[in-house]
Amino acid sequence: MRRHVTSPRNTSAHRSFAFALVLFLFVVACGSDDGGDVRDLNGDGGSASGSASASASGSASASGTAEAECTPVNSDLAAGAESQIEIQATDYAFTPAKVEVETGVISFEMENAGTENHELAFLPGGGEVPFTEDGHPDEDALAAAGAFELEAFGPGQNCNATYELEPGDYTIFCIVETEDGDTHYELGMRGTLTVTG
Repeated sequence: MRRHVTSPRNTSAHRSFAFALVLFLFVVACGSDDGGDVRDLNGDGGSASGSASASASGSASASGTAEAECTPVNSDLAAGAESQIEIQATDYAFTPAKVEVETGVISFEMENAGTENHELAFLPGGGEVPFTEDGHPDEDALAAAGAFELEAFGPGQNCNATYELEPGDYTIFCIVETEDGDTHYELGMRGTLTVTG
C-alpha cells in the first residue's frame, strides 16, 4: 500500500495559499463601496415592473470612509424620463425625505452634500428595512423584497439613477455603515417615495 506523505514545504504553501484566499475574499466582501447587497433594478435599462437584476453592489459591512465614485444607473433611460427628482444626501438625512411622483420613467439626481459616502436605495412596499438578529441589514430579505439602489458615492459628487417604477410605496434609505458600525439608516437616513398611478 502506498502512503502519500505531504512535505512541510507543501503544507506551508497550502496554508499560505489558503490564508491569501481567505484574505482576498474578506477584502472583496468588506472593502466594497456602500454596505449593501441591494440590487440595481434592471441595470440593463429595463422596466422596474420586473425583479431586480443580478448585479450586486458590494459588501454588507463596508464603511463610508473610502471615497467611492459615482456609478450612474440606466443612463440610457435618463433622456426620456417623464419626471426628474432632485435629492440631497447629508450626514444623515435625505432632503426631501418625502417624495411623490406619477408612475413612469423617473430620473433621480442625488447630490452628496455630506462628508461620507451615501447611497440611494429603494425598498418596494415601503416599511422598515429588515435587519438580522445580529444587527446587520438583512441582505436576503432585501433581495427577496426587490430592493434596488444607486450605489454609494463620495462627498461633493452628483449621481443619477433612472427607473421605470410601478405605482406603490417605497422606502428610500442608505445602509452604508459608519466606522462605529451603525448604518446611516439607523442614524436617520431614510425617507418615503410614493409613486401614484
